[in-house]
Amino acid sequence: MHIPEIDELVRKGIHAAETGDILSAHYFLEQAAQHRNTPELHTYLAFCHASRHGNLPAAARACHQSIQREPGNSLHYLVLGRILVQAGEKNKAITTFLRGLKAGPNPRIISELKKLGLRQPAVIGKLPRNHPLNRVLGKALKRVGIR
Repeated sequence: MHIPEIDELVRKGIHAAETGDILSAHYFLEQAAQHRNTPELHTYLAFCHASRHGNLPAAARACHQSIQREPGNSLHYLVLGRILVQAGEKNKAITTFLRGLKAGPNPRIISELKKLGLRQPAVIGKLPRNHPLNRVLGKALKRVGIR
């Protein structure tokens, strides 16, 4: 297979994964993986495996390996964060997304963070977020319109 054909398979696979067509994405990316070995390809394949088969720990490990190979590529953090969201690990996902933003600006990471909804910091930072005083003050300040 020629390089332009492989590039087209990767492009189609990534587009399909981003639009939610996981079955097609998996097919295109598997075809491309037979001829190419890149961290980006492995990251998206991990996402497809997680979405299709629910093997979230293995998918997360594959993303971590891609991050080790390309620590400055925010795409790997984006996909790992999505996998963590699927696993119900919202806090870990937010941390991963924030690390991805440090690696490089990525509007898709910002979009994912907005979907998750970030919480305001505690009113009294020295107290835990769930402390009754923080909860009451937070609600009162929100009602008044200060927060």
